[in-house]
Amino acid sequence: MNQMEMMKAVAAMGDGTVKIVEVPKPDKVGPYDCLVRVTACGLCSSTDLKIIYNGSVAQNTITYPTLLGHEGVGVIEQVGEKVRYLKPGDRVTSPLGMLTPAPGYTQTYGGMNGYALTMDVKAMVEDGVKSPLFGMLDDPILDFPSRLIPEGMSDPDAVMLLTMKENYSALKNFGVHAGSRVLIFGDGAVALGLSCFARYLGAVNVTVVGHHDERLARIAELAKVDLTLNSKTESVEEKLAGQKFDVCVDAAGSPEIVLQGAKFLVPCGVVGVYGVLKRGHSTIDLLDLPNNVSVHILNWPYHEFRQHDEMLDMIEKGVVDPKWFYSHVMPIDEAQKGVDMIRNREAYKVIFTME
Repeated sequence: MNQMEMMKAVAAMGDGTVKIVEVPKPDKVGPYDCLVRVTACGLCSSTDLKIIYNGSVAQNTITYPTLLGHEGVGVIEQVGEKVRYLKPGDRVTSPLGMLTPAPGYTQTYGGMNGYALTMDVKAMVEDGVKSPLFGMLDDPILDFPSRLIPEGMSDPDAVMLLTMKENYSALKNFGVHAGSRVLIFGDGAVALGLSCFARYLGAVNVTVVGHHDERLARIAELAKVDLTLNSKTESVEEKLAGQKFDVCVDAAGSPEIVLQGAKFLVPCGVVGVYGVLKRGHSTIDLLDLPNNVSVHILNWPYHEFRQHDEMLDMIEKGVVDPKWFYSHVMPIDEAQKGVDMIRNREAYKVIFTME
């Protein structure tokens, strides 16, 4: 009997800590599957940290221990016999660890592994083959997460493609367009992305409210926003008195922001909830909202993967730079250190290298 080959993975243990664990490496590659050696994975402050500390993320209650990671990139090492549009050596975003059994662990995404799988979705659609994953997608080809990484792009930069595409797609979902006035609550990497892309979409006023002067200054410098406010030292109500916005985006995941931001909306304005709420902390009284506003809560999927080619074009033209959105790159063995740095505000984005 052959001994099972193992690989590293990062597990949230349920006590606020993470641990490097050994789980089985995928030993079967289906006819349309591709085995991906994961080379880097981002630590998501919206999703991974809520899994680590809160016991839930979005609508999902977590069972521990659970494998983390959904911002991975890697290189294809092996392909199934019916794969036609991918090949060994291709670098891809968003390989799926959840497709691989890991006895003793649940898998809340599970992409922070040594290996993961992706699929040749185009070949599957052509051959009339379906996957349970397709039921989550409006269009299997357009909305499947995994995309090719261009030659010359570094792994950390490629990791950030997912967040950047999410930011851009979120604003489109919220209805931001040329002439929009946009109010953003948050001052992390997501708020920076939202600010950059709101400006790119033609917003005439982009105002950002946060808690940290140095982060707000960075957003002002890179995204060229109209105004930044530190809500710990300034009165948002006083500073924005008389101003109205078409869209307010909650990039922090707070029901209080929904209520506060709604006060500044024009009739028919939209509060876009982009930050991941945690269960038990997402209740508001609808009667506290102003009349004639909408609350738009985003959850996957919302067509972010359709933005891949446009995002690469923006990067090539210098509209945005992936390096703006991460502060630290460290080996996966330092996973707990990276988690602590994010929680303690010593980093705004951490990317782990798997090698």
